[in-house]
Amino acid sequence: MNYYLFLDESGHHGLKIVDKQYPILLLCGCLIEKDYYNHEVTKQINNLKLKYFKTTEIILHSRDIRKWQKDFKILGDIKFRHKFYQDLDEIIKNIDFRIIATAVLKTELIKTYGPQANNPYDLSLTFIMERTVFLTDLLKCGQVEVVAEARGKKEDAQFHKQYQIILNNGSTFVSSDRFQDRFANIDFKRKSENILGTQLCDLVAYPLANYVLYPERENLAFRVVEPKMYRQFPTDDFLGYGLKIFP
Repeated sequence: MNYYLFLDESGHHGLKIVDKQYPILLLCGCLIEKDYYNHEVTKQINNLKLKYFKTTEIILHSRDIRKWQKDFKILGDIKFRHKFYQDLDEIIKNIDFRIIATAVLKTELIKTYGPQANNPYDLSLTFIMERTVFLTDLLKCGQVEVVAEARGKKEDAQFHKQYQIILNNGSTFVSSDRFQDRFANIDFKRKSENILGTQLCDLVAYPLANYVLYPERENLAFRVVEPKMYRQFPTDDFLGYGLKIFP
């Protein structure tokens, strides 16, 4: 079987100015078997869109949903919002996918490494690709196609360059041959292209980031996504596997 690894982020990668309220870059990967995604996942999410918004063209964007803005102003109606959230949670619970995410704490990164600190995206991509190899070994996977949400011409070029460096050089834990055997191509898709896999990542990334930043807070959305986190064994913790926090 072959898989998609969809990627999207919460937070900003820049290190020059750090938002004190949100000093994090969380890169979220959702690993989904290709045929299952193309048929079952697509059907369920599009049915949700049709049920509540009468179109499949609406883009599920976490920030707009949380703030009830743009296409999601109707969520200001508490009854409508409750039903929508309930159905969205059920879809996330029921579809078969695994989460592999990396959270880079930018303030701690700068304190530890100073001006030599690596780009958080470069660090995150390495961690996620390593863990994708480990997880897909267990799944008897053929190849993984990476689909990332586009961020801009310059940023996408840098991301693609880092992807190729990882494939060609390997990492501390995974050889270049293993990476090249497992990963196919990487493609960048604009938000306007309405890619359901990156929308799923966008919905998952925010509760994960809040779990990292504020673990003591009630986080109902995290409870929904937590069972999807990659674990080496079913009874293991997901930290270090489905969620890598650095430094």
